[in-house]
Amino acid sequence: MSDPYLVRGGVGPPLPGIVGPADVDGRAEWVPVARTGELLDALSARLGSEVDLHKVVLAVVSPLRSALDGPPLGALLAHLPLPLARELAAPAFALGARVRAPSGAGDYLLEVSRLIQHPPYVAATYVRAVFAAARAVLSPEDADAIAARLPADLAELWRTAR
Repeated sequence: MSDPYLVRGGVGPPLPGIVGPADVDGRAEWVPVARTGELLDALSARLGSEVDLHKVVLAVVSPLRSALDGPPLGALLAHLPLPLARELAAPAFALGARVRAPSGAGDYLLEVSRLIQHPPYVAATYVRAVFAAARAVLSPEDADAIAARLPADLAELWRTAR
């Protein structure tokens, strides 16, 4: 080390540090994201490893199940692991609670918040992340078909999620 970094404070004399500011090159080590086309992989890259992705996807997609029923829901489920897709295909229940179909974005956000048991501002973060990850793995035609089935304010949220 050409410029030793000294740690001050505590009891005793200053100690030489392992790495000082002059020794850091300032570049981050990038970890490539797996491009598997799976929704949980894309979502994991957005939310990190501390989040229960299974629970988040169930809470976000379950209230939309009745609106997306048919090919749009099938296109979304095709990008999920089979156990999660089966759980989402089951009617009326998710995460141990009866799921209510929302009439708009406000009702939808409150329903996701109730299912995931987090405040609405956290639920909004999860909704945006799932919508953006889903749009990234779906074909443009499938993404447009999903937007066409959603209420107008939810469709706008689906299209603008990044």
